[in-house]
Amino acid sequence: MSDQGRDRVDVTFMYAVHDAFQRDLDRLTAMAEAGDASGPAVGAGWDRFKRFLHIHHTAEDTHLWPVLRAKAADPAVLDRMQAEHDRLDELLDIVGAAVAAGSAARLADGAARLAEELGAHCEHEEELALPLVQDLLTKAEWDAFGNEQRRRLGVSGAAAFFPWLLDGAEEATRRKVLGVVPPPVRLLYRAVWRPRYLRAPRWQAPAGAH
Repeated sequence: MSDQGRDRVDVTFMYAVHDAFQRDLDRLTAMAEAGDASGPAVGAGWDRFKRFLHIHHTAEDTHLWPVLRAKAADPAVLDRMQAEHDRLDELLDIVGAAVAAGSAARLADGAARLAEELGAHCEHEEELALPLVQDLLTKAEWDAFGNEQRRRLGVSGAAAFFPWLLDGAEEATRRKVLGVVPPPVRLLYRAVWRPRYLRAPRWQAPAGAH
């Protein structure tokens, strides 16, 4: 479809989610390297990270890649996206086992491998798949992808998702993300969700960690 007569979709959320995934794995790796593999923040953070990644990738597999295939997008790109999802699932199992075992050495190794693979996948998605999204998808089709993620999150999931997404984000990113959500969401984020998130156990890089 030509860009003429339609707005290109806004992929702000996609970049913000990718940044949040990478931030989380950088923090988890640093915590494990510092010997923290069994505290309450590790288990809570892993459950949160795994849930959000699963929701994001499942929505891509059901509401993004099939739509692009139907529009004759480059099948090699879409095959690569799905193959990388499968590889990441294997690494998630490895890290999950390390979290369950409370092994700092295994967790540091697994988290570093997952961070490398997920970072590469996000780069490939941004360089290869997002241009197809912006060239071929209508706003309604892109919104359906976002709506599927919101459906899977539910209200309680959204309350955890937004402060997680914007944890440590640059001010420009925070403004852009909050600028495209309804005013009640912004109010809840500032007054309720973010303060509650900051009080809960979560992944934080140890002092002095890079």
